[in-house]
Amino acid sequence: MEAPPQTLPFTPLRIASAGICCSLGYTLDTASVALQARLDHFQSSHFKTPRGEPLLVAQLPETRRWGGKRLGLWLQAALRDCLSNVSEVTPDRLAVLWLAPGRLEVRHAAIDWGAIYQDACDALELRFHAESRILAQGRASLSVALERAHLLLQRSDIDGVLVVGVDSLLDAPTIGRYLNEDRLLTPKNADGFIPGEAAAAVLLQRETAPSDARPSVHIVGHGRGIEAGRVDGSVPSRAQGLAQALRAALSSAALGYADLEFRCADQNGEAFYAKEASHAFGRIAPVGGDALELLTIADGVGEVGAALGPLMLAHLSRLMRHPLGPGACGILHLADDDGARAAAVLELR
Repeated sequence: MEAPPQTLPFTPLRIASAGICCSLGYTLDTASVALQARLDHFQSSHFKTPRGEPLLVAQLPETRRWGGKRLGLWLQAALRDCLSNVSEVTPDRLAVLWLAPGRLEVRHAAIDWGAIYQDACDALELRFHAESRILAQGRASLSVALERAHLLLQRSDIDGVLVVGVDSLLDAPTIGRYLNEDRLLTPKNADGFIPGEAAAAVLLQRETAPSDARPSVHIVGHGRGIEAGRVDGSVPSRAQGLAQALRAALSSAALGYADLEFRCADQNGEAFYAKEASHAFGRIAPVGGDALELLTIADGVGEVGAALGPLMLAHLSRLMRHPLGPGACGILHLADDDGARAAAVLELR
């Protein structure tokens, strides 16, 4: 029997600004346009398969800095891009919630995330609110970040929350792990993903009263679930965890499946997650319900781990306002290898 959907009172959060740094561009405008045009910047790398074949990667053009220093550059670029569009905010009244890889990830142990954050603040000469936190729980912790952002924005001393994601799969231990697990796209494996790196920042603020200003995208609901199935096939997926997250997100938004016009998926090319998402939507869709338009991000920027959730939010905050956008109401969903699942409903208001 499936667990009952999570129901939390949730006040809509307005996406006031956003920034992106990825292989398609150093700003939201350039990266989002490239994604909309279905472009990519995949290239052969110095990483090799056991047969000596170069791996395709989605890499930013920086060859001198690696590890934490490299991630710090992308964090700075995303924050700078996001904050450049808002002049009325004071940094020390903004709290940062940084989504980082989970503690069981290979790359987590090798990086001092706190030092990266502090170095980026020093480089940008910014000081954020003391309630800033690093959420080292993987990309499905987006729902956790949204719940915390909702609580923080009830406080009078906080004007906004920056939900940030920064990650890179371009290091030898991580590449080696996924090669051993046969999960990377290679000439011998079509059921794999292309590793990448990215950073994204989204500024969330309280919902404002309607005005004549241009409509903005709001996060109107979110939810999470746990899936027993595992990508290695050791436990088959029944898509119950993702279905639970989707139902919870729709419930907290007080919306139904019929209100949705599209879904934005974190699918990276692996059949396991694509099938799971298809089964989950089959569970929540009414009999005879129309299939939603599917948007994907990883086919443009590669698999970017914990950065993907904020990157999806940033891209959609621009795309949904476009006259040829996918619609005024949609849902995004995320899945982690550890079984965590998350979903969020977005609406143009």
